[in-house]
Amino acid sequence: MTKIDLNQMKEEMKAGDAARDAGLKEPETITSHKNISYGEHGTDNLLDVYYPKDRTTKLPTIVNIHGGGYFYGDKELYRFYCMNLADRGFCVVNFNYRLAPEHLYPAPLEDTNNVLKWMLENEEEYLFNFDELFLVGDSAGGQLAEQYATIVSNKEYAKLFDFEVPNISFKGVGLNCGVYFLGSQKDPKEEFPYYFNQESSESYAKHFPVENHITKEFPTASITTASDDFLKEVAAPLAELLEKLEVKTDYNLYKNENGEPLYHVFHIGQKEDISHQCNDEQTDFFKSLIS
Repeated sequence: MTKIDLNQMKEEMKAGDAARDAGLKEPETITSHKNISYGEHGTDNLLDVYYPKDRTTKLPTIVNIHGGGYFYGDKELYRFYCMNLADRGFCVVNFNYRLAPEHLYPAPLEDTNNVLKWMLENEEEYLFNFDELFLVGDSAGGQLAEQYATIVSNKEYAKLFDFEVPNISFKGVGLNCGVYFLGSQKDPKEEFPYYFNQESSESYAKHFPVENHITKEFPTASITTASDDFLKEVAAPLAELLEKLEVKTDYNLYKNENGEPLYHVFHIGQKEDISHQCNDEQTDFFKSLIS
């Protein structure tokens, strides 16, 4: 895939996201701390923290990894979704990470790891609750969430990475319309040539498929997809793999009752009832895990 192709895809995705969010306003019920630096990479390493107004005690905490094919997206495109999650009684962290093709694998994982390290250092100020910690992601962000949860839950797998993983655990993960089984059929660089080059593909061959490194210690998972999600065919097999490992898993394939198509990452939108249904059910599932 050429850079021109990526630019065209960015413009198409940007137009779709603009239409999705047109007319939305940030809710007045949320306290927002915006554009906080968590790393050394400028705007690529900024994050926001959202939680319900007038809260002063720790809250169940969700870390969101945005989607965008590893080359597109930022926290601004996810602020309405993340604020909506916060409105459900959570503290939510919404962050930028370095994107391809300027930054290759495993840059997004390194940035995710640095977000968690920053959160530990700032736990008291921002109401983070590490006993009730959740990770969510969609599309490419779903793959990153799956992989980072595997790193955290499998110490032997974590040793394959150059960064130091903080001593944390996730109570649950939300994997939505994700890119799973990367590298199971062909070299990852053939699927995402702008995210892996020859050198990175060879250097990190042992990292893939991620599913080979998932153990029974993987966190409880909520897996969602949609009737017309172009990645739906890999969602059910991931749920089946986790269930075989005796990982508690909640799998849902959403569809419109009127038969209209329901597409990839539908849950990010704030204008459709089915999006709110999905987010209600996923956050209710998270709440059910809290003792």
